[in-house]
Amino acid sequence: MSWQDIQVRVFTAWVNEQLKERGMRVGDKEPLHKEMIDGIALINLLEIISAKKLPRYNKHPRSPYQKLENQKIALDFIASEGLKLVNIGAEDLADGSLKLTLGLIWTLILRYQVQRGSGDDSLSAKSELLKWVQSKIPEYNITGFTKDWNNGKALCALTNAVAEGSFPNHASLDPTKGADNNRDGMNKANEVLHIPLIMNPEDLAHPKVDEQSVMTYISYFWRATPIAKPNQANQCSAYGRGLVEGIVSEPAEFTVETPSKDCGKLEVKVFGPANAPQNVQVTPVPNDPSRYNVVYNPTEPGDYEVHVTLDGVHIPGSIFHVTVLEQVSLGGEGKIRVYFSTTSSTDKGRKDVIELQKLLETKKIHERPDFEPWYPIDIWTQADRNAVFKRAGTRNLPIVFIDDEYAGDADRMYELEASGKLNQLLKYNENKNKK
Repeated sequence: MSWQDIQVRVFTAWVNEQLKERGMRVGDKEPLHKEMIDGIALINLLEIISAKKLPRYNKHPRSPYQKLENQKIALDFIASEGLKLVNIGAEDLADGSLKLTLGLIWTLILRYQVQRGSGDDSLSAKSELLKWVQSKIPEYNITGFTKDWNNGKALCALTNAVAEGSFPNHASLDPTKGADNNRDGMNKANEVLHIPLIMNPEDLAHPKVDEQSVMTYISYFWRATPIAKPNQANQCSAYGRGLVEGIVSEPAEFTVETPSKDCGKLEVKVFGPANAPQNVQVTPVPNDPSRYNVVYNPTEPGDYEVHVTLDGVHIPGSIFHVTVLEQVSLGGEGKIRVYFSTTSSTDKGRKDVIELQKLLETKKIHERPDFEPWYPIDIWTQADRNAVFKRAGTRNLPIVFIDDEYAGDADRMYELEASGKLNQLLKYNENKNKK
């Protein structure tokens, strides 16, 4: 295990701690840097931590170009916030660079988590955080954010200092049991201070623990206040596609995590358009009774509300607002698009690309602002390709979409042209365009 492995885990957990406000989560299906490629998670993260709204972006990016545009929107916003990114561009993030994605996340953590007015750079923020720690637990002679925290005694002492009397026996802990001590300290800090469990106790006990990861975790203590009455609802989280967006007649699924088994009464209620209640299934995850799988089946498009409570108290992010679509969006609303393959293995496939291009050019489609360059979907991710094929109901390429609706493949375009119906479909005025 390397320091980078630790950093990936901690930074992913930190991002998810912010995203839970919107029922989102990264790092489960793909590593952090891969799930950040389309810009959706980054834009939502920025809106949450800055409490500001970003400009309009593509919520259903399928093509590399759309994902790149989202990244540019995110980086432009970061620049407007006065943050300087060194050698980190939209292309790097869209390409899924691990090193540069971690560098970007650290920049955001430093500004919105660690600094918070303590300084304008990492050195001053580190210095201020260190001075504060030293003032709280001077007997431990803390000099930095790496090995001083390995044996867990400092963490337990800091928890005791911030929540006075919560861990009085910290001095007598066995220093050879670092992971166990850290686990006890983290759990106690989570209980009495609501410090999120963004770091594994084994990672904090590791001799190669990452400094930035430790700073990220310890910074939560800086402004924490003891909880008079522990609120277990606040320690829950919910995440999944069903809390963000749904498709009519398709299961909308998400997961709820609670602090422990039998920690309280979990209730999930879903309301559709006109406040109509929806049927909801809540099932404990096998071998993990503190987690629950939730599914509901939206029957009509529109705005939905998802209420998740523990003992009647809403968990973070609840009430969740979900948009249910009639069908999967390809992000091409208001656009004319042609999807094709650069590696067609048949003569007909190659010929169709050439002939369809000629046909559309006679209609001056390439000169219109609503036309986007042809999309070579054979270089897209499998998930994005399959979304196009599912909407089209065919895998024959090239195919045309108008206003995000399937219009037909090349043969269908030829038929429409022969019958005189293509101009109407494309809203093309032949006489007007001749002038």
